[in-house]
Amino acid sequence: MLDGHVYWDAARALERLGGDEGLFRDIVQLFLHEAPKHLAGLRQALAQRDKDSVERIAHTLKGELSYLGVSAPAHHASKLEDAGRNGDLECAVSILISLEKDVEGLLQNMHRALLERNSSLSPIQPSGAHSNG
Repeated sequence: MLDGHVYWDAARALERLGGDEGLFRDIVQLFLHEAPKHLAGLRQALAQRDKDSVERIAHTLKGELSYLGVSAPAHHASKLEDAGRNGDLECAVSILISLEKDVEGLLQNMHRALLERNSSLSPIQPSGAHSNG
Protein backbone atom coordinates (compact mmCIF):
# COMPACT_ATOMS: atom_id res chain seq x y z
CA MET A 1 0.00 0.00 0.00
CA LEU A 2 1.17 3.52 -0.73
CA ASP A 3 -0.31 6.63 0.91
CA GLY A 4 -3.30 4.60 2.10
CA HIS A 5 -3.92 3.25 -1.38
CA VAL A 6 -3.08 -0.01 -3.03
CA TYR A 7 -0.07 0.42 -5.26
CA TRP A 8 -0.74 -0.63 -8.82
CA ASP A 9 1.97 -0.56 -11.46
CA ALA A 10 0.10 0.38 -14.64
CA ALA A 11 3.26 0.05 -16.73
CA ARG A 12 3.80 -3.48 -15.51
CA ALA A 13 0.16 -4.36 -16.19
CA LEU A 14 0.59 -3.03 -19.73
CA GLU A 15 3.72 -5.14 -20.16
CA ARG A 16 1.76 -8.22 -19.07
CA LEU A 17 -0.66 -7.43 -21.91
CA GLY A 18 2.11 -7.30 -24.48
CA GLY A 19 2.04 -3.50 -24.64
CA ASP A 20 -1.45 -3.45 -26.18
CA GLU A 21 -2.84 -0.04 -25.10
CA GLY A 22 -6.36 -0.81 -26.34
CA LEU A 23 -6.53 -4.08 -24.43
CA PHE A 24 -5.09 -2.36 -21.36
CA ARG A 25 -7.79 0.34 -21.44
CA ASP A 26 -10.53 -2.23 -22.05
CA ILE A 27 -9.44 -4.42 -19.14
CA VAL A 28 -9.03 -1.51 -16.74
CA GLN A 29 -12.41 -0.06 -17.71
CA LEU A 30 -14.04 -3.47 -17.33
CA PHE A 31 -12.53 -3.89 -13.88
CA LEU A 32 -13.63 -0.36 -12.89
CA HIS A 33 -17.16 -1.32 -13.91
CA GLU A 34 -17.27 -4.85 -12.47
CA ALA A 35 -15.36 -4.55 -9.16
CA PRO A 36 -18.05 -2.48 -7.39
CA LYS A 37 -20.63 -5.08 -8.50
CA HIS A 38 -18.48 -7.88 -7.07
CA LEU A 39 -18.16 -6.05 -3.75
CA ALA A 40 -21.91 -5.41 -3.61
CA GLY A 41 -22.52 -9.08 -4.40
CA LEU A 42 -20.19 -10.12 -1.61
CA ARG A 43 -21.97 -7.83 0.87
CA GLN A 44 -25.33 -9.23 -0.20
CA ALA A 45 -24.10 -12.83 -0.02
CA LEU A 46 -22.77 -12.27 3.48
CA ALA A 47 -26.02 -10.60 4.58
CA GLN A 48 -27.91 -13.64 3.26
CA ARG A 49 -25.33 -16.02 4.76
CA ASP A 50 -24.80 -17.53 1.30
CA LYS A 51 -21.37 -19.11 1.66
CA ASP A 52 -21.41 -20.54 -1.88
CA SER A 53 -21.91 -17.10 -3.42
CA VAL A 54 -19.19 -15.64 -1.18
CA GLU A 55 -16.78 -18.32 -2.40
CA ARG A 56 -17.76 -17.90 -6.08
CA ILE A 57 -17.66 -14.09 -6.19
CA ALA A 58 -14.42 -13.95 -4.20
CA HIS A 59 -12.88 -16.47 -6.59
CA THR A 60 -13.85 -14.33 -9.58
CA LEU A 61 -12.48 -11.17 -7.97
CA LYS A 62 -9.27 -12.97 -6.99
CA GLY A 63 -8.72 -13.99 -10.60
CA GLU A 64 -9.29 -10.49 -11.91
CA LEU A 65 -6.95 -8.95 -9.33
CA SER A 66 -4.27 -11.55 -10.02
CA TYR A 67 -4.56 -10.91 -13.75
CA LEU A 68 -4.02 -7.21 -13.12
CA GLY A 69 -0.97 -8.01 -10.98
CA VAL A 70 -2.32 -6.63 -7.71
CA SER A 71 -1.18 -9.09 -5.08
CA ALA A 72 -2.41 -7.65 -1.75
CA PRO A 73 -6.10 -7.41 -2.72
CA ALA A 74 -5.85 -10.75 -4.55
CA HIS A 75 -4.58 -12.27 -1.29
CA HIS A 76 -7.58 -10.84 0.60
CA ALA A 77 -9.93 -12.18 -2.07
CA SER A 78 -8.29 -15.60 -1.73
CA LYS A 79 -8.79 -15.53 2.05
CA LEU A 80 -12.40 -14.51 1.51
CA GLU A 81 -12.87 -17.36 -0.96
CA ASP A 82 -11.49 -19.79 1.65
CA ALA A 83 -13.78 -18.36 4.33
CA GLY A 84 -16.78 -18.90 2.04
CA ARG A 85 -15.66 -22.44 1.22
CA ASN A 86 -15.26 -23.20 4.93
CA GLY A 87 -18.51 -21.48 5.92
CA ASP A 88 -16.66 -19.05 8.22
CA LEU A 89 -18.85 -16.06 7.45
CA GLU A 90 -17.94 -14.11 10.58
CA CYS A 91 -14.31 -14.15 9.48
CA ALA A 92 -15.44 -13.33 5.93
CA VAL A 93 -16.99 -10.06 7.11
CA SER A 94 -13.69 -8.76 8.49
CA ILE A 95 -11.81 -9.91 5.39
CA LEU A 96 -14.34 -8.13 3.18
CA ILE A 97 -13.73 -4.88 5.04
CA SER A 98 -10.01 -5.11 4.22
CA LEU A 99 -10.73 -6.15 0.65
CA GLU A 100 -13.10 -3.22 0.12
CA LYS A 101 -10.46 -0.76 1.32
CA ASP A 102 -7.88 -2.33 -1.00
CA VAL A 103 -10.20 -2.30 -4.00
CA GLU A 104 -11.32 1.29 -3.36
CA GLY A 105 -7.67 2.41 -3.37
CA LEU A 106 -6.99 0.35 -6.46
CA LEU A 107 -9.96 1.85 -8.30
CA GLN A 108 -8.67 5.34 -7.51
CA ASN A 109 -5.25 4.42 -8.89
CA MET A 110 -6.82 2.94 -12.01
CA HIS A 111 -8.94 6.03 -12.63
CA ARG A 112 -5.80 8.13 -12.25
CA ALA A 113 -3.87 5.88 -14.65
CA LEU A 114 -6.59 6.16 -17.29
CA LEU A 115 -6.72 9.94 -16.92
CA GLU A 116 -2.95 10.11 -17.29
CA ARG A 117 -3.13 7.84 -20.35
CA ASN A 118 -5.83 10.03 -21.90
CA SER A 119 -3.85 13.23 -21.32
CA SER A 120 -0.51 11.82 -22.44
CA LEU A 121 0.66 11.37 -25.99
CA SER A 122 3.42 8.93 -25.11
CA PRO A 123 2.75 5.29 -24.24
CA ILE A 124 3.22 3.90 -20.76
CA GLN A 125 6.87 3.08 -20.44
CA PRO A 126 8.02 -0.34 -19.25
CA SER A 127 9.00 -0.74 -15.59
CA GLY A 128 12.43 0.68 -14.96
CA ALA A 129 12.17 3.18 -17.82
CA HIS A 130 11.86 6.85 -17.01
CA SER A 131 10.12 9.61 -18.92
CA ASN A 132 11.68 12.98 -19.45
CA GLY A 133 8.59 14.83 -18.38
